[in-house]
Amino acid sequence: MRILSLLILFLGYLPVSAVGQDEFLPDKSIESPINAQDVTSLFTGQIHRGSYNFSMQNFAGYHFEEITSADGTVLHKMGNRIDKGTWEQTDNQICFDYEATDLLGACFTFYQRGNCIYHHQETVEGQVAPRFTAVSVLKGETPSCEPPMA
Repeated sequence: MRILSLLILFLGYLPVSAVGQDEFLPDKSIESPINAQDVTSLFTGQIHRGSYNFSMQNFAGYHFEEITSADGTVLHKMGNRIDKGTWEQTDNQICFDYEATDLLGACFTFYQRGNCIYHHQETVEGQVAPRFTAVSVLKGETPSCEPPMA
């Protein structure tokens, strides 16, 4: 019983991610991002609905909708705000650039779990960010990932 108590005490001091919170996430150390052909089909002329991962990974609903038109334009909708811009694919990466001066452009590499697309923002040095930035599904699809998006 004493060993069990010590184990529970030890686990209480570990970061939440170390005890299983991130088990559903793609493991970039052993997985490859979505290939260029799949990125093209998943984004060209598509509408994605998703949630950002800025403060927590519990997706309590869709926080954005993004329309990536085949002509290279993008509409990003979040609440009542709509931002226009452009998107460009190079190999398996997409870079977004928006007209709004307060919305920085960024490049992303993508990983997939079920029909959920995990967006990993590239850093200045060209390295994939250590955590995903957002997760999305094609509009009209029911997410098949954990934790569930409502």
